[in-house]
Amino acid sequence: MTYEDLKGKKVLVTGSSSGIGAATAKMFAEQGCFVGVHYFRTKEGGEKTLAEVKKISDGCLLTADMRDKKQVVKLIKDFAKNAGGIDVLVNNAGSLIARQFFADATDEYFDDAFATNVKSAFLASQAALEELKKTKGCIVNIGSIAGHNGGAGGGGIYAAAKAAVATMTIAMAKEFAPFGIRVNSVLPGLIETRFHEQFSTPERRKQVAAETPLGRNGKAEDVAKTILFLASDAAGFITGEYIAVNGGLYMRA
Repeated sequence: MTYEDLKGKKVLVTGSSSGIGAATAKMFAEQGCFVGVHYFRTKEGGEKTLAEVKKISDGCLLTADMRDKKQVVKLIKDFAKNAGGIDVLVNNAGSLIARQFFADATDEYFDDAFATNVKSAFLASQAALEELKKTKGCIVNIGSIAGHNGGAGGGGIYAAAKAAVATMTIAMAKEFAPFGIRVNSVLPGLIETRFHEQFSTPERRKQVAAETPLGRNGKAEDVAKTILFLASDAAGFITGEYIAVNGGLYMRA
């Protein structure tokens, strides 16, 4: 699928050293976008993603701890300077971090889960707002099916953070609409990436695939395609919404 309106857009994808973020960065590059590839700890992965981007388009490599306001502000400024502005911000950075049950979860873990998944999207969106006003751009936040179903064992705090991302998406959509900025989110189910290789056993992944109406777990590209749609003019009258990309594992009326 080619979205002609995306050609030449300046797109920043946080957490794009692997998985959904890397697939998204590459797909935006295929549309002819200038892509900002962001990493925090995995420089090698960021460099690999950028190399793929540069095979077909242009972009730059950026690093920041998305929980730290100073670093996030610098990230946004550096990207806008390199790209000549910002049209699309994809808030993909996030992680389960670890599985901790409510009964024995530490305060530090709770704070880190919300900082990694919620504060990161807040800081990036806030820092990018003035640039997005200029372009009447858009924001795509990456949530999770866990925000609806509470997550699997030990994932409840992560699920709560992702539910907060969903609510924040709606609130941002209302606040930013007068500036012509759309804000939407994508809620992946079980996507076969390094994330689930780390936090889900092979047996659990197989079980989820069997329970999914479409009969498989998702691929990073499944999510990336949806992000592209939400960033394009094809979704020009959509804001404050989410699209669940989970093969029918979670359905709603």
